[in-house]
Amino acid sequence: MGTYVTFKLTTKTTRSEFDCPEYSVRRRYSDFLWMRHKLEQSHLTHIVPPLPGKHSMKRLEHFTIDFVKMRMFHLNQFLNRVARHPVLSCDRSFQIFLTAKASEFASHRKSGYGFIHKVEDSLHNLAAGVMIKNRPEEFAAMQAYIQTFSEKMANIDRIAQRLLKEQQDYAVQLHNYSPVWTLWSSCEGQGLSANLEAVAQAVNKNCRAVCSLNEECSMKLVQPLREYSLFSNAVKDALSRRDAMQIEYELTMEELKRRRDEREQLKISDQSNSLGAWMGKDPNEVKKDKEEKLEALIQSLKKQGDQTCDSSVCANADLKADWERWHSNKKTDFKKTFSKWADRQMDYYTTCLSGWEEAQRFIHTSEGEEDMINVSPSNLDDCQNMA
Repeated sequence: MGTYVTFKLTTKTTRSEFDCPEYSVRRRYSDFLWMRHKLEQSHLTHIVPPLPGKHSMKRLEHFTIDFVKMRMFHLNQFLNRVARHPVLSCDRSFQIFLTAKASEFASHRKSGYGFIHKVEDSLHNLAAGVMIKNRPEEFAAMQAYIQTFSEKMANIDRIAQRLLKEQQDYAVQLHNYSPVWTLWSSCEGQGLSANLEAVAQAVNKNCRAVCSLNEECSMKLVQPLREYSLFSNAVKDALSRRDAMQIEYELTMEELKRRRDEREQLKISDQSNSLGAWMGKDPNEVKKDKEEKLEALIQSLKKQGDQTCDSSVCANADLKADWERWHSNKKTDFKKTFSKWADRQMDYYTTCLSGWEEAQRFIHTSEGEEDMINVSPSNLDDCQNMA
């Protein structure tokens, strides 16, 4: 049996649709994936928040304490984003995810996604592969923005990763650098030895500051940027599903037009040489049967077109509302992230500066003491004789 990690979820709520004010359940990462898929399936044009990646690049690292803590942080953030959404938070699958016991939840998972849903997903993917003809300008602008945003976030993420790696290498070098000064101090006399030890302490203080900064950099800067890189993919998916609904409507309207044209041609056609007439049926009866079947198909297509049109209107409104909400949250999240990171950078440089200032004060103080020691009584006598 494979090894896996489960996460304890504690939910406190005052909503009337929940039977109890508090629940506690355990869920695996795959359960989160299932729940997110259900949200996408039930709310096609809502922007469903992203989940963190499934595995680390390093083998077995997903069982380390640091990795599990980071995953807990991002899964909790995902749940809070869904819980704050006015529509997604009311989804039945989300409520079951938060409240159902293990056996009940396992049964719900097995019955919740089957062959029919897979066929529907395949049809949506097939529709998305057809070139859309008349995408509204506002959604074309969204598509262009999110593509540019995605590219910028990918570039920033790569640079942030490279800078973090360089800072981690710098921390290693500082860690190896401090003992060199300490060893040197042990080989010198009392005056120089103390100065060398002061430099060693300043380097050591800088090393601790860099290590602390690196730990916070991954959690407070790199990961938030990466989350919004994943968010851009979630927005693209919602736009693609909206396009698929519009394509479905356009294809239905094209088929309806074709059938109406066929009906008009049928009215003026002669069915004397039709297959039914060759089989002994009255040409007029053959024509009437075709007209009835064609009329039934036209009415069915018209009904389907009306339903698809209504669904598209609602879907467009949902996506526009989520787009505005996402922009507002993005602005707030980035402002908070950059403000905290700027404060953290200032703290880092203040700590490094204080380490070198302490070393400088000690060195200057020791130089003053040496000058006082060098002024001996014999030297004073020589000065008096010269006077």
